[in-house]
Amino acid sequence: MGTGVPWGGRSPPLDLEKHPPRSPFAALGGVVTLPRCIDKMRADLAGTAGAYKATTGNISTRLFSFLDVTPEAFAAVVAANADDAGVLAALRSGRWPPAAAIDAWNRESVARAPENDERWARHWRLLREAGYGARTDIRTVFDRLLAEDGVDVPPGGTAWSPGDAHGT
Repeated sequence: MGTGVPWGGRSPPLDLEKHPPRSPFAALGGVVTLPRCIDKMRADLAGTAGAYKATTGNISTRLFSFLDVTPEAFAAVVAANADDAGVLAALRSGRWPPAAAIDAWNRESVARAPENDERWARHWRLLREAGYGARTDIRTVFDRLLAEDGVDVPPGGTAWSPGDAHGT
């Protein structure tokens, strides 16, 4: 017997084979990448993640480390909470980082570029595969992710400031 509300009042599972997750620049609780990782996990739990990696992708594993949660614990939190507000509340009930650590995380994450020759080669290959092979100005991981998601990246990359990450 249903509640009359689609998905029982919960956020619907995302089909990442049809639509990309939220931008890596999107923030929840002030933490960039958290909404994107929630989207990837909801899709993974629903079996609709496609090529996105909810538990082993570099962005996800870095976030799990920063929030001091395991992939399994993050999956359980996402599965147990109907929406972003519930996920955030559950994560904040654990070891939530202080504001200064979140600010440092955001600055480092947004500016992060491939760290070695092997990663740079992968970066350029993924840009080519996404149809952005001539865009040598796409130099951060976040901008490459946007390009892979089919989002237009402005010349020189996406502008971002720490104030962009504040909010819920």
